[in-house]
Amino acid sequence: MDLTLIGTLAARDGLITSAPLVKPKASTTKRDDLSIDREIYAKLRAHVQETARRQMRLDEMAQSRDAVARNRFKSVVLQAVRDLDVRVAVTETEALVQKLYDDILGFGPLEKYFFDPDVTEIKILRWDHIRIEKHGREFRVEDRFENEEHARNVVDRMIAPTGRRLDLANPRVNARLFDGSRLIAHIPPVAVEGITATIRRFRKDMTVENLMKRGVMSPEVLEFLKAAVRARMNIIISGGTSSGKTTLLNCLASFIPDEESLITIEDPAELQLQHDNVRRLEARPANLEGQGAVTQRDLMVDALRMAPKRIIIGECRAGETFDMLQAMNTGHAGSMSTAHANSARHCIRRLANMVQMAELDLPYDAIIDQIADAINLIIHVLKDRDGRRRLDHIVEILGVKRSVDGRSVDVELNELWRYDPETGTFVWTAKECRCRETLVRDGGWRCPW
Repeated sequence: MDLTLIGTLAARDGLITSAPLVKPKASTTKRDDLSIDREIYAKLRAHVQETARRQMRLDEMAQSRDAVARNRFKSVVLQAVRDLDVRVAVTETEALVQKLYDDILGFGPLEKYFFDPDVTEIKILRWDHIRIEKHGREFRVEDRFENEEHARNVVDRMIAPTGRRLDLANPRVNARLFDGSRLIAHIPPVAVEGITATIRRFRKDMTVENLMKRGVMSPEVLEFLKAAVRARMNIIISGGTSSGKTTLLNCLASFIPDEESLITIEDPAELQLQHDNVRRLEARPANLEGQGAVTQRDLMVDALRMAPKRIIIGECRAGETFDMLQAMNTGHAGSMSTAHANSARHCIRRLANMVQMAELDLPYDAIIDQIADAINLIIHVLKDRDGRRRLDHIVEILGVKRSVDGRSVDVELNELWRYDPETGTFVWTAKECRCRETLVRDGGWRCPW
């Protein structure tokens, strides 16, 4: 539907004013960048919302991003403008339709940020306080919801297709949205000052080439990691929150040959693997009756019976870590996962703690043995003070350190690569590399040292 043509015809028939209006200065009586009074806009929105509910099918409203549904909605808006005799300049007609669409069927003030490919995170601190992260920088935006109810309605609209609910009985929700973004939201009583939410978005264009352009790694580090994946080394990516672990895992998985079958296990699903031979499994919470929960550990047990070549766990959080280590040690070489940790050394302790969550009563030294036997490399990534995400260091696991009585007390690490902040380069720091022969023979690495 051509809105410009519609606007011209409507102006000809006297339905809207044809003279362009001067954009007003910021005022609490105007609706954002429109010259319509807030009260008139609120009345128009209520009328359009009620009419849309009557005239549009439920599936059209649920699939409102479909072109046909959007055109039907535009027709509803233009008819409402006639019914209520709202005076709108031709130059504002399209903006009015878009604003009403965002508020009624879209994501309100979040709409333009949600579909901005450069926005990686959206935060609702309160209904009147929205922040975004763009190009690694976080800042507050002027856009805001009308009130608490408006913010709740938008979040409810976001999670509706997922089957999740956000209400007094379920005041917190963790959901994967239609585009793969992850939404976490809370409402009172657990959110003290009203609704709060975080939406983490994952760029689909973040290839290894783009990672290098952004300085995440150097070409030399890339060739090393590519060889490690091809040589079927077991890899853990460690790092803090929002440090780029999942993005790097996506990129590393692109080096896996297509003939090798993969199974991914996630909670919630975030990976977007470009691989033809992958089966994706996702954990789910219990229903309102407390039944039907499927944990990552449940799925890990299933995956071991599905004969994959490699298993990728989106993030190790609890007892499934033990099953992952078992898989790495029993014919699923080349498996990968991520873990929250402050360094590669700290990652070892975190993995040990998570294995203990399996409640298998394993002694600590046996857990250390499992970790040392299963994992070949730990890649640590971080987000620096400038908001830049980058690789910080890579270590190989050599074995275990033993006490005088022969018990395993720690994992022995050998640092291979480290980022030098003074030169801004990635430096090979190892005197020796135990995995060198494997990387050259099985991964095709052309070792420059």
